[in-house]
Amino acid sequence: MADAGHPSQTAWWQRLRPWWQPAVDFLFPPACLVCGASPSDLESVFCDACADQLQNAPGAHCTRCGAAVGPNLVTLSGCGHCHGEHFAFRRVIALGVYDGALQAAIGHGQQVHGGPLMRGLTDLLMADHLTEFLAEEFDAVVPIPQDWQRRFFGIHSAAETVAERLAERLQRPMRASILRKPRPTPSQTGAAPSVRRVQQRGAFEVPTGMILTGARILLADDVLTTGATAEAATRALKAAGAADVVVAVIARGLGASSVRAARVE
Repeated sequence: MADAGHPSQTAWWQRLRPWWQPAVDFLFPPACLVCGASPSDLESVFCDACADQLQNAPGAHCTRCGAAVGPNLVTLSGCGHCHGEHFAFRRVIALGVYDGALQAAIGHGQQVHGGPLMRGLTDLLMADHLTEFLAEEFDAVVPIPQDWQRRFFGIHSAAETVAERLAERLQRPMRASILRKPRPTPSQTGAAPSVRRVQQRGAFEVPTGMILTGARILLADDVLTTGATAEAATRALKAAGAADVVVAVIARGLGASSVRAARVE
């Protein structure tokens, strides 16, 4: 896999974190990013109560689309939420349902200073699905990109924060340059699945000359509702030669309320 991007998105100060973090924690004791209470340990950014609320969909998940499902349901061919859908990506790994405390946390995480919150949510995703992540052999972690207007104004990219944290935890390269979004797309809030698919068609591209032959990609975003965005991004990656794409998101949007509320690029 050839990539003209940076070999690593990890800043030098992050690599030195084991040395300076203890001093920071001593001077400024960590507090839960949701309620302000003291976390159970210095490594966590959430207290136990908030972590339990954010992990709002314990139990079985659809192997294909990441939706919460009932026990003992075989979902290799999909579930009631994705049956009949033809996805280009192989599967979705999600922390929980886009609802309640998790929905509120993602909303705050999408704001300008939401990076620490999105990193904490990504850690919960990793903790819940560590075995599944480690069973995969990813060549790179790629975020769903912003269009040029959002990049120009420096709007925080929650997807890129999620991708950076996944890459750091999995010790895989984060390649933001592999995928780009050359044009803005209409807001998908409240749009029907068929409309979302039309809006996203051709919205992403891989730069000319970038070869992804045989690449196994972990595609990262904050919320997946109908899968239209991830589908369009996956098709662009596979058109450039990628062999396999797995999608990782913080939340899986389900139902009419989630479709109306979810912020999906």
